[in-house]
Amino acid sequence: MRDNTPPHRPDFDDGDDELQEIIELEEQPLDEDDDDLEEVTLEQLEARLAMAGGDDDEEEDEEELRDRERIAAITDEATVTFKKHTAPVFACSLHPNYNWAVTGSEDDRAFVWETSTGDVLYEITEHKDTVTETHFSHDGVYLATGDLAGDLFVFKVSEKHDERPILTKIWEYSMSDMSWLFWHRAAHILLAGSDSGEVFVFRIPSGECKILPGQSSRCESGELSGDGKKLFTAYVNGSVKLWDLKSCQVLIDVNESHPMGFGEITHAVVACERESPFYVCAEASGECSSGKGIRYNTSFHNKTIRKMLFCTNNGPVSTIQSEHGIECLAFAPSSADLKLFACGSLDGRISIWDYAKSALRTICENPVPNDAVIRIKWLNDHTILAATSQGNLNAFDARTGILKFTLTGHYYHIYEFVYKPQENLLLTVSEDNTAKIFKVPALGD
Repeated sequence: MRDNTPPHRPDFDDGDDELQEIIELEEQPLDEDDDDLEEVTLEQLEARLAMAGGDDDEEEDEEELRDRERIAAITDEATVTFKKHTAPVFACSLHPNYNWAVTGSEDDRAFVWETSTGDVLYEITEHKDTVTETHFSHDGVYLATGDLAGDLFVFKVSEKHDERPILTKIWEYSMSDMSWLFWHRAAHILLAGSDSGEVFVFRIPSGECKILPGQSSRCESGELSGDGKKLFTAYVNGSVKLWDLKSCQVLIDVNESHPMGFGEITHAVVACERESPFYVCAEASGECSSGKGIRYNTSFHNKTIRKMLFCTNNGPVSTIQSEHGIECLAFAPSSADLKLFACGSLDGRISIWDYAKSALRTICENPVPNDAVIRIKWLNDHTILAATSQGNLNAFDARTGILKFTLTGHYYHIYEFVYKPQENLLLTVSEDNTAKIFKVPALGD
């Protein structure tokens, strides 16, 4: 871990500075004949100093006590808990064919491990900074890992007779500080966004590289279009772009001068509809993000109006104002009968929108107060799963907003999760230094 990894929960102070009390003496000369000076022992002085800061200490003690009581009441419903990481875990992926998970952490390490036992199968120790990205390719042939400093590694994955993987590093690259990384859905192409704004498109294993130029403004997020031929990106200067990956040409550029554009922003999230050329970018709160753009200062009282921008291949078509601090977006599967997308917010709500009508359909209410939604993903056509800042996994019926089930086990922020529908398995990673495997209950229709 390098110095660019920020602190985590606001109730944890990583600094080494000691709390100092400053006692100011009155600027009056002492009377040599004054015999009324009070003698104070060291113990009495310490007690008085403690009383001076007593209110703050009591508040901290009460908050810590409430947190301990909350943790003690948590039922761990995970089938496997992986505990080899020694710091918060940000990244995870499941192999498409084998019972293998990979996780990456602030401890600068990535582990490949067995999902049914938690046994370590392989450890990656080459990283020198927080590992925020770990991804198996779509066919499981390659494993890519990346850290905040921009060191990227790709390993060829093969299997021994005892079902343990052999990972052979076939490629590596050092870019500027990395903001996100993912594989193409159908090809051995690796895409990476950077703090300097460039987007790198690598062909693996040759390493052939295309660069989508930036504007010295961090590329906050990116996602493939439904046809896999375009990339939708958002930048902290407020620009939103749609790129043609083959020609590296900009098809759409919505900047601050556009009537529907954003001004300068702190955080943005994007999503692409799989069946049609329809894209959304939301000005996110940036208060409770993980991994890709690590931020930890959760605030539940942010009433700033946020904007969502909708685009097609021809450019922006509409905007929607949201009063909630948007943290994550997800379109419903293309097989769904309703054209829905979901927005997760810091107040714990999930807004379900009908984008065919640009209308709010329903609100999914978090059962726990002040439990911010950090990640959302659709498990099937009508079920949306939310990972929260207090370590909960809440599944809702997106048509009605009704809570279907909750899975518990983590203590703090769940930063990422992946779902394997063939086996109904869920892999989660958390601020509490662990990764967990859950068995998902029957989803229904």
